[in-house]
Amino acid sequence: MSSVTLRIIFLASALSFSYAAQCGDCWCVPGNGGLDDCPSWSPQDDFSPELLADLKSKTLTNPFDPLTCDPYSDPSCKTTPPQQYVDSPTAVCGMLFSGPSEFPCGTYSLRSYNSADEALDDSAYITHTGACGLCSTSQDLYAYITQPDMTHEGKKCATKGLIHEEWGKKCYMNLGFTEPCAEIWNYDGIYDGKKCAGICVLNLFADNNGPPPACELNDCLECDEDEAGPVFKEVAGRTRRRSGLNEEIGRGCDEFAKIDIDKAMC
Repeated sequence: MSSVTLRIIFLASALSFSYAAQCGDCWCVPGNGGLDDCPSWSPQDDFSPELLADLKSKTLTNPFDPLTCDPYSDPSCKTTPPQQYVDSPTAVCGMLFSGPSEFPCGTYSLRSYNSADEALDDSAYITHTGACGLCSTSQDLYAYITQPDMTHEGKKCATKGLIHEEWGKKCYMNLGFTEPCAEIWNYDGIYDGKKCAGICVLNLFADNNGPPPACELNDCLECDEDEAGPVFKEVAGRTRRRSGLNEEIGRGCDEFAKIDIDKAMC
């Protein structure tokens, strides 16, 4: 087999899911209004078929139940089981693997820790920054990786959710998300559609970001970030940025976690 053939096979085996935004020459928006240096590292965007299959097939032993309330309309709405360390700025979500010797990473539990050091001391794999939530599962990470343009897909699902709540949830589940994660995405989209509709209509064809160096969000995305973002991040736990994944919207460099996703295979 020739070296050229081997290279083609190797390249085909690594799947790229990159809709990464650019702010000038940087993969993110540097601090100080875009004037700081771009980080020397960049988020992972190549994922082997083996990794994706592993993420999709893992078994979670302590899943969150589907929501019985809407956290956007009910401030007292809580997850079951309750989340831990949601108010801690240093919290991380860890996976504790407990599979048999022939497939040690196949079974896992989720646990929130007050810090990365606590997670590492407990031999946990840090899957994202912030406390664990409804989207912290490996299946939801798989969905985030394979659906890199959630702005586009989310608009379609949110439109369905505004017509009928179940249609919206099913739309998100069809993207690969677990039911609890699909629910918080759906509630987020419905809330967004009502709260930011007027602003977003005016920005229907606007670019996600303005010009460098600041690369400011358009008014629609800023409305989403300000109005719906805090609840979503708290309840969902996992976001693309917290998981070390880039996205199609330019975001601040300091918002991205540096996560080695390949280590999820342990």
